[in-house]
Amino acid sequence: MTRPRTVPVARGDHLTLDVDALGDGPDGLGRVGDYVVFVPGVLPGERAEVRVTSANRKFARGELLAVRRAAPERVPARCAHFLACGGCHRQHQAYPAQLADRQQRLQRALGHALGDGAPRVPVPIAGEPFGQRHKVALHLRTGDDGGLQACFHRLRSPELVPVHECPTSQPAAWRLAQQAVRLLATLGHGAWDPDFAPDGLLRSVLVRTTTTGQAQVLVVARRADVPGLERVLGALHDAGATTIAVNGNAGEFSQLLGRETRILSGPPRIEEQLRGLTYLLSPDAFFQTSPRAAEHLVRLVTEWLAPTRSDDVADLYCGGGLLTLPLAHTARSAFGVELGRRAIQDAEAGARANGIQNVRWRSGHVESWLAACRRGELPRPHLVAMDPPRAGLAPAVIDELAALQPRRLAYVSCDLSSLGRDLRALQAAGFATRAVHPVDMFPQTAHLEAVACLERSA
Repeated sequence: MTRPRTVPVARGDHLTLDVDALGDGPDGLGRVGDYVVFVPGVLPGERAEVRVTSANRKFARGELLAVRRAAPERVPARCAHFLACGGCHRQHQAYPAQLADRQQRLQRALGHALGDGAPRVPVPIAGEPFGQRHKVALHLRTGDDGGLQACFHRLRSPELVPVHECPTSQPAAWRLAQQAVRLLATLGHGAWDPDFAPDGLLRSVLVRTTTTGQAQVLVVARRADVPGLERVLGALHDAGATTIAVNGNAGEFSQLLGRETRILSGPPRIEEQLRGLTYLLSPDAFFQTSPRAAEHLVRLVTEWLAPTRSDDVADLYCGGGLLTLPLAHTARSAFGVELGRRAIQDAEAGARANGIQNVRWRSGHVESWLAACRRGELPRPHLVAMDPPRAGLAPAVIDELAALQPRRLAYVSCDLSSLGRDLRALQAAGFATRAVHPVDMFPQTAHLEAVACLERSA
């Protein structure tokens, strides 16, 4: 009979740990014997004083008290909220070392998934280490003085942490978001809190800026009717907003947006321009957070698939057409599939703005529309791009791709575990992974985007 494992530490214990490695998230890993302790804010090779915050049979978590021996790549964190806010957790690591860590983690994931046939991973394509995030989401709470506070979530917690700076955000987006909170505070409405202020009205402020100089402000409230909001519209425009909207969200705490969005002032969409194409973005639709990193994704996908006028192309999980539009530009035909109807409407508007007429859009589940290709209701794609959500591809999607046998696939991933699982399944379905290119969409975090280039096996 297997005996229960003894837990060698308890909550509140103070430990001196030697850090062995970095995990896939915010933590460094130390050990007490063979028992793992996860601690954010430490680096491999360091010795750290740690207080245990939780412990179970398998592992413990701790908080950093002091670094007794620092790693060579340790640098001062630029943000005053580092390790309080959960948005960035690698600011203490020099940027070249961050990129090397991402490269190594992706290489390990590919080796585990594909064995000796895994391609070699280059250093991630990177831009500036700060100021890349053109989308800012500030959550609101009512302070002790009754005013509104702009907050981010604490690491691994729904708790809100007031913030006054964010170096990873694009400066104009951050300034506009802060000004939006200040203007909302003049209306006298309280912030919603599920436990302490369930009758509060305001929830969040979302701001997106584009490289064209346009910007959106989306106010999220328990209902899409905020009394007095019209009084601050002019000031929001003066602060840089092109479009101002309100979203009604009476849902759970973890739910950022509700179903109803109303445009209050300005055009229904703002313009983004990437690699010579215009994209039109609704306030509540998804688009990549960093335009510069998005350009790298587009380049990698279009260079790999390289459609010609004899190719039909499918873009699965197409969003607002980020990949569909440039692929359609050189293909015979293209179609994009996305579950969200609002994103499809943005994609349709983008196609019209660029004069692209050889593309069709479909709303619904990807596997259903791939089955329609088999039945001849849509062209059988020679080339396929796909940018699935974090969970990756459903088995039915891989089955349909195996049946259709396109010549090449380009798979954009935001999660190493689902990428490895799907590349292994696609290999069994007849597609060989020729290259995987990492792109640093979120500097100062462990997050990594990657473009996998696959080809039908001979």
